[in-house]
Amino acid sequence: MNPEENATLIQETFDIIFQNSMDMIYLIDNEGIIHDANIQACRYLGRTLQEIKNTEIKKYIKDKKMFLELLKDTIEKESQSKRLVFLTKNRTEIPFHISANVIKSIEENYIVLICRDIQDIIDSALQRKFLFELFQHDLLNNLHAEVGYIDFFRKTITKEESLSDTSEQLLAKMRDITIRSIYLIQNANINLLLQEDRSLSNQKIEDFVNHAIRYLNNFFAKHIRVDITHMEDLVVLGDEYLYRILVNLIVRMMEYTEDKVEVEIYVTKPKQDRINIKLHFEGIILSKDARLEILEIDELDTKKLDVAVTQTMLDRYNLTLRIENIKRLGEIVGTRMTLTFPNIEWEKIDAERKQNNKT
Repeated sequence: MNPEENATLIQETFDIIFQNSMDMIYLIDNEGIIHDANIQACRYLGRTLQEIKNTEIKKYIKDKKMFLELLKDTIEKESQSKRLVFLTKNRTEIPFHISANVIKSIEENYIVLICRDIQDIIDSALQRKFLFELFQHDLLNNLHAEVGYIDFFRKTITKEESLSDTSEQLLAKMRDITIRSIYLIQNANINLLLQEDRSLSNQKIEDFVNHAIRYLNNFFAKHIRVDITHMEDLVVLGDEYLYRILVNLIVRMMEYTEDKVEVEIYVTKPKQDRINIKLHFEGIILSKDARLEILEIDELDTKKLDVAVTQTMLDRYNLTLRIENIKRLGEIVGTRMTLTFPNIEWEKIDAERKQNNKT
């Protein structure tokens, strides 16, 4: 086979693959202008090749900012991938996994986009997630009920006769195992949530602090006493699991003392764009190694309660955690944890409040 025939065969083979691929394939330039597209691309968009050639591909993509970021990264690194939603025929939104690669030619560099429809994959994943959440919801309900049964039995039996030390220890152990099961299931659920790309919503500090206290009172009332000083109208970004940061840190302190944990939660007024929540643990003095253990995931003892969840959530909400000693009259009397929140919504909320007061 001579070189000319060989080149023709290569071109024909490429054309067959290009046109018969189940994926959308686009050839664009560095400005995002479409120079060529396969049949699948035309079918998804509901347009002919002549209609889409020489148009900007971003007009068919929902999140244009994300596409421009993909384009920029591909030009710089010559290869990139991202999930984007295309506005297809009849404005239907379909998610695609896009693989972008730079193709260098003599005259100009082009970018080839291979776009795979992942709607079915997402649908099946959502179905599995729904079934898992259904099972988990039922399991958590049963575990919560079990805690109630244990407490009811303990309360009832002590009215009639005193429990032996062995029976009391057994009931306490059963309750502890059940509570820790609830705790670990919720942590696993949070980890799944954190893997999702979901937007955060406005959360009142008052709401998630109170939620944390309710959770602690339900399951650890014998061990923890909380005093709260908080600002009712402070708002930060978060979701329904933001309260777990406080719960994890307070429960973690239970492992460093045999006594009842007493904590004071104090919320500062905003300073510039930051808000501090200070947790004062009187009587619990952590060693330097213990403080580092809470802050370092790599050295975490997996037999203890899962603080890695807190570390992940700190990153998610752009929070910082500082742990230091409390000193009075030169003596160390306890431990202070300071959570620092970005207060990005304060000016907007303050302006809206002033406007509402005027009207």
